[in-house]
Amino acid sequence: MKYLLSLFVLALSLNASIYYAKVDPYESFSIKATASGEIVSVYTEAEGKVSNGGVLIQQDDFLNKKELVASEKKLKSLQRTLELTQENINNSKEVEKIRADNYNRIKDLKTKSKTSKDAELINLINASNQVISLENSLENLKVSISDLEYKIAMLNDTINKKSVKIEEGFLIYKIYVTKGDFVNVGTLLVDAYDISKGKLTIFLSKEDVDAVDSSVMYINDKATDIKINKIWKVVDTQNISSYRAEIIIPAPKRFSELLKVEFKAK
Repeated sequence: MKYLLSLFVLALSLNASIYYAKVDPYESFSIKATASGEIVSVYTEAEGKVSNGGVLIQQDDFLNKKELVASEKKLKSLQRTLELTQENINNSKEVEKIRADNYNRIKDLKTKSKTSKDAELINLINASNQVISLENSLENLKVSISDLEYKIAMLNDTINKKSVKIEEGFLIYKIYVTKGDFVNVGTLLVDAYDISKGKLTIFLSKEDVDAVDSSVMYINDKATDIKINKIWKVVDTQNISSYRAEIIIPAPKRFSELLKVEFKAK
């Protein structure tokens, strides 16, 4: 009887693989400064709390905003100049057409002197040159407007990046700066975690990799319908002969707890 019981326990153990994994946040983020400048405000009380989506860290953007206002005014002026130049071109083309009609009407007349014909031709050339000059100015205006629009977009991007916000619901884990600090591009500002879900990382044997799809996952001895989210296709560099696997679970009450993960044959 004892022999049969031992065989039964052995059979169960062969049909179940047990692992232990720490519950990590779904994602972790390290936000670094993307522009240089002085830190003018930091909501230090938010450290260790869940974000409400508001501004956490603010860099000095006073001059950026002043430059943005000036650039926007200049853009409006250039756009108005563009409209006026286009109207001028349209009028000049009408003049050019009249000059062309006048010249074509007299160029073959024997009653008109060469001096009169040359005068009309000169008038036509001058009218054509006026159109060409205005069209050249129009193209230069378009380039200036395009450059200014790009500058405005860059200023808006810089201003936005100087206001550091953490997505609502994320955990603000650690703040690295204080008010009055001057930061350069690349300075670490804050670490944050996405705690909307949990993540378990385990290292499966080759046999378990082949068997997990036909197994039931138990977490802390409770059957679940959770499936492995991702399995790396090459063996891990540290856990030799094991394959890294990632499991996504609903957000736990507490992170960093050690959970028992077990795979049992269906």
